Amino acid sequence: MQLLAGVLTRLFPPPPPSPSATLGALEFSLLYDQDNSSLHCTLIKAKGLKPMDSNGLADPYVKLHLLPGASKSNKLRTKTLRNTRNPVWNETLVYHGITDEDMQRKTLRISVCDEDKFGHNEFIGETRVALKKLKANQKKNFNICLERVIPTKRTGTTGASRGMALYEEEVDRGGDVEERGKILVSLMYSTQQGGLIVGIVRCVHLAAMDANGYSDPFVKL
Repeated sequence: MQLLAGVLTRLFPPPPPSPSATLGALEFSLLYDQDNSSLHCTLIKAKGLKPMDSNGLADPYVKLHLLPGASKSNKLRTKTLRNTRNPVWNETLVYHGITDEDMQRKTLRISVCDEDKFGHNEFIGETRVALKKLKANQKKNFNICLERVIPTKRTGTTGASRGMALYEEEVDRGGDVEERGKILVSLMYSTQQGGLIVGIVRCVHLAAMDANGYSDPFVKL
């Protein structure tokens, strides 16, 4: 039987693990406290994280980022646990001032990273949760395999919409990119005028720069 099993294994080797499976899994829970306008994210543990250091281990921590939004108040992180691929944080991070409108339109990005003692932190994997999936005052538990890049569904677009979609695709490819907002521009080279015509169309989700949560933006070329 052992000989037969060996022959079958050579003839029909098991499929290689998917890229997401090799990054590890993350267990966490989310709770929207509607009465206190707060979102509680409890990072419980991760299992089988991708080894990032020369010793075959990692120094993992978790970053939270409410999307869209680029201000520091949208970003939270756990403590770092050293030399482990199976960290247990049991740490709760809280966003305050969360409204019902936020719960309908925002997405929570949860990234697991490896802290490097030389300051070059590395991205391991992430998952994203649309907050509209949560019910007020009801805790929801998750146990999800991390992914390198979260795929986003895109419909056929043309013109300006297509331009924004292409920009978003480039941001997705960038991994741990800090979101500062998006700008839509048009470019045209005019042979008659012998010049480059730049159209500034619009911006969305710009980082809040003033104390009131807004900005007074202008564009420089």
